[in-house]
Amino acid sequence: MTAPAWLDVLNETLDACAAHGRADLAERLRRRRDQRAPGTRIAVVGFPKQGKGYLLNALLNAPVCAVGDASTPAVPTEIGYAADPAAVLVGHARENVPVGDLAKELEVRPPGSLRRVEVGLPRELLGTGLVLVDTPAIGDPRSPRTAATLDVLADAHAVILVSDATQELQPAELALARHIRTWCPALVLALTKIDVSPDWRELAARNRAALSETGVVADVFPVSATVRQAAAKAGDVDLNGRSGFPELLNWVGEQAARPIERTRALAAAVSVRAAAVELVETLQTRLNAVSQDNGVDQITLLHQAQRRTEELRRQNVRWQNMLSDEITDLISDAEYDLRERTRVIVRHVDRTFDEGDPVQIWPDFQTWLEENLAEAVETNYNWVSDRSEWIAQAVASTFGPHYGHAPELPLTGSGVDSIPEVGAPKIERFKIGQKLFTGLRGSYGGVLMFGLVTSLAGLPLINPVSLGAGVAFATKSVRDEGGMRLQRRQALAKAAAQRHVDDVFIRFSKEIKDEVRQVQRRLRDHFAALSDQLSEELTRQRELIIAGSAERDRRTQRVKKEIDRLAALHRKAGALGTGAAPRRELSA
Repeated sequence: MTAPAWLDVLNETLDACAAHGRADLAERLRRRRDQRAPGTRIAVVGFPKQGKGYLLNALLNAPVCAVGDASTPAVPTEIGYAADPAAVLVGHARENVPVGDLAKELEVRPPGSLRRVEVGLPRELLGTGLVLVDTPAIGDPRSPRTAATLDVLADAHAVILVSDATQELQPAELALARHIRTWCPALVLALTKIDVSPDWRELAARNRAALSETGVVADVFPVSATVRQAAAKAGDVDLNGRSGFPELLNWVGEQAARPIERTRALAAAVSVRAAAVELVETLQTRLNAVSQDNGVDQITLLHQAQRRTEELRRQNVRWQNMLSDEITDLISDAEYDLRERTRVIVRHVDRTFDEGDPVQIWPDFQTWLEENLAEAVETNYNWVSDRSEWIAQAVASTFGPHYGHAPELPLTGSGVDSIPEVGAPKIERFKIGQKLFTGLRGSYGGVLMFGLVTSLAGLPLINPVSLGAGVAFATKSVRDEGGMRLQRRQALAKAAAQRHVDDVFIRFSKEIKDEVRQVQRRLRDHFAALSDQLSEELTRQRELIIAGSAERDRRTQRVKKEIDRLAALHRKAGALGTGAAPRRELSA
């Protein structure tokens, strides 16, 4: 046996619902597909105290539904044809009860013990297989009424929405009508209690306008169950016509007379179109988000990545120039600083040996010189170390706050412990024998010179005057020779101290320069590696953005194809049930 066309469309839509994670829509379609009831099902729904029970009783001319202050059932009541009146309570098991005792039985049943009530009546209206379903009143606080009512609507082929004529349709009723019309092929509004509302005609017109504005296609049938029951008792045909029920019964008869396969096709068409609309709305929202992200955010991200790449190039030039300039300045400043410190020491050396005898002060001077040279070298090294740290931080700052970490610098220490001792100059002492020899040599000239002069006066060559002159000359010669020897010792000491200072300067100036060069290489290697890392990260970001954009394009194309497929299903469903589907068109 060939499957009906609507079944293929419904199955395809059901698969689409499952694929997109809409289990609720899939369950609705599955119930439409698996429904095997032989006749048409018309659900009667409404909010509390709208006359729903009276309406059903009047339609059937039988007190089958609870009315007035009686408790309405919290489960659906399915009313179908039976040769003899019968009622069945369906829970975990099926239990037959007399129709007359149905209201009492429902009152004593604990909540949740029943799933539905089945009632059979010998009515011609029901003879074609029609099933009228009395649903729990929406808003009934005793049970999960919304779930139970919507569960019934999933199986209904048509719906009668009940609202009384005492007030216009409320927003909740209009929303319910829109939901029903979306999922059911046929909907009418039964406007009850017109017998107690003198302005029911104007109210019916306003309700028709409200439904139309909401986008709901539905007829409005003003009815009075009281007038209908009075006409039935009196057998008054004219009174029955004024009750409004003949028009409603004609509509019910039209629904029941339609071939069941046609009814199922219409129900499937409406359900497919409703599900397709919801799926497409979801996909369209996703598509808009993806398109906006792909069209604006991705371009922005690419521009940002390009700007960061260009900034990184400029940054590389900046930090390299900064490092080179700062290192050159540091070498020059370090050499100048060490030279100035050693010059201060040399000037002090000159003053020291201008005033003192190296023979006497050399041991103390040697200790002083070594200590001051060590202090000068240590101070210069610490200054270079601090300046190197500053350079490292300054270069790191060019990479921004996120990459401001400077590496540890390879400064190994000043090396002052390795400064050699000052070599003592060869200092000759003015000994006693040298002084006697120098005195004799000086006294000889004095004795001879003054002895010759006094000999003209008749005095001998050696006389008291010549001897006094010899003593004076001897004293002066010893004094002059001592002074010259002191100057030579001072000059030797100065030269030795200055040579030592120069040796220390040359050695440690070279060591400081080597240290600074090591710092330069360490910083250069570190920041070059950091720059390469940033460049690789930016390259990866661009690749990810481009790859993500391509993936979004592919995803967008898939979504568009899916929207097109759902739109095609929507059109197929419309072809299955022209005129029955809700007026909501899809655009791919």
